[in-house]
Amino acid sequence: MSRKASRQKPVRSDTSEFFQTLAGTNAKVISSPSPSYDGPLYRQRTVDTLLTAGARFAIRRLKNRSANQSARPRRIALFYVPADDDQLLLAAFDFFVFPVPLRDLAKFDEAGRQVRQRRTACEAAIRKGMEVYIREFTGVVQQRIESRKSSEPLLLPPLNFHLKEQRAKDTFRELTRGARAWENAMPEWINPETFDRQRLPGFLGHQETQVIYKDTRGVVFPCCRATEPHGGQELDHNANVAVLRELLQSTYRFGASLPPGFHHDAQFEGGRHFKATPFECSRNGQLSVSATHANIYPNDYVRPAP
Repeated sequence: MSRKASRQKPVRSDTSEFFQTLAGTNAKVISSPSPSYDGPLYRQRTVDTLLTAGARFAIRRLKNRSANQSARPRRIALFYVPADDDQLLLAAFDFFVFPVPLRDLAKFDEAGRQVRQRRTACEAAIRKGMEVYIREFTGVVQQRIESRKSSEPLLLPPLNFHLKEQRAKDTFRELTRGARAWENAMPEWINPETFDRQRLPGFLGHQETQVIYKDTRGVVFPCCRATEPHGGQELDHNANVAVLRELLQSTYRFGASLPPGFHHDAQFEGGRHFKATPFECSRNGQLSVSATHANIYPNDYVRPAP
């Protein structure tokens, strides 16, 4: 939000206080100011400041959780004013927040000023945004993420799940930009398949079946078992912005928290091994994997099986 003239209380301060009151004592509202003039809103410094503050708040609480406990805070959302340069903001927060655009605040009043400059308009837009958040996130998306089911496409690794001429990240961006409905997270031509021990002998037990997604390369992506998450990232609130962002991407998916070490056990079916199969790792770049399978984390960190 922007600031009013000198000697007046900033609109951002008033709005942050209102937002905090509306969200309740169990929530933490973190805001970062944008210019008061009606132009570009999201400079790199503004985005980095907001991301760093949010990450450091989360990390302080992540360090206090037990090994099998989901992240605290349990939910994370991004309320923002749409603008011509909002792609800079959305790209920085891609896939680990639930985005809530406050579209009414991007409009202009009769005097030619954006209504985001008015406290009453901000409060009304936030109330409206909270209704959307409760209806779409709390009522739908959060439950899907917390299911940890292999049949849930919202959990797939964005960069390493291949579709026709695109990746899961492309459809995920359609979701967060409002171009695709949450109930249609994947293109209509791709659906999960039922796998048994014969199809996945290294993962499924006798008479066990699971509904799992397989990408266009034939790589199957079962979620790790609830008792077998591992490889959680070291927590350091003093890390740089890129590391903090990667940490949040491994800890949250579309605003819902994930247990430490959650990943997919990517593999071919029929017991066939990877042989120089390409994957893209968020830390190590392009990898050529030869192994029985690979652990792929929500932030696209790839760890081949030994």
